[in-house]
Amino acid sequence: MMSIGEFAELTGLSVKALRLYDEQGLLKPARVDPDSRHRRYSAAQFEPAIRLKAMRAADLPLAEAPALLDGGPDAETLLAGHGARLAAERERQDAALEALGHLLAKADRHEWQVLERTARRTGWAGVVLPVPDAEDPDVEAADDLANEAFGELWRALDQDGNRPTGAFWTTMRGAAGSDTAVEILCCWPVARAVPEGWRVPGRVVESGTLEEGRELVVRWRFDDPVVLVDGATHPAVLALLAAAEERGEAVDLSRLRQIGLMEQGGVAGMEVAIALNGPGA
Repeated sequence: MMSIGEFAELTGLSVKALRLYDEQGLLKPARVDPDSRHRRYSAAQFEPAIRLKAMRAADLPLAEAPALLDGGPDAETLLAGHGARLAAERERQDAALEALGHLLAKADRHEWQVLERTARRTGWAGVVLPVPDAEDPDVEAADDLANEAFGELWRALDQDGNRPTGAFWTTMRGAAGSDTAVEILCCWPVARAVPEGWRVPGRVVESGTLEEGRELVVRWRFDDPVVLVDGATHPAVLALLAAAEERGEAVDLSRLRQIGLMEQGGVAGMEVAIALNGPGA
């Protein structure tokens, strides 16, 4: 039989890992000397040891080791699922590397046009939605929830004879009573104020008035060749906030609106606007 050091050398597993696998019942030594407590391993244990080594190299969770060592029907399912997760992660990494290369290349940098305009006074009605945890954002699910909220709000306003008068917008803000939670307000502009107590079933509804005033705006189309980094805010929004700060404006996200850019009955892009309140406001 082999000592733990010899077995470690042959299998590529560390002595520390072999002791851990012994403690967890994954790979117990063939014999333990009753006096010295030294572990001894046999050649018959090479196969499970190499499986564990391959598992570690593939970053498989230790919790899945029993099924993979057993080699039962669940093993192939576990491997396929883990392989799909690794492929998705590699795809994200490749996209991030490509984006970083573009960001480092001066020739690929997009110059955003920041314009100033006057926003007209407009009444609005909106639905409040929580923003998903930024540590694990599910962008598609969040978009689906927002689209669903916009649709329900539009239908409720239409049924009330108060059909929206323009493009939708969203506004982000901190949730009341929390330092970390964030929520968005999904708004439609309306011709007349909604009555007090007006509701959309199952939704938290707010209403108000967008006052006339100057604002900075940047727009982009969905087909623009823009470098995007997964999970980061669209660079047009960041460019707008930087432009506002350069003008001495306080960067207040509650003054920021993302507005649908409507073309031929569909959304062709977005524009983002921030109200100007003066230096230090």
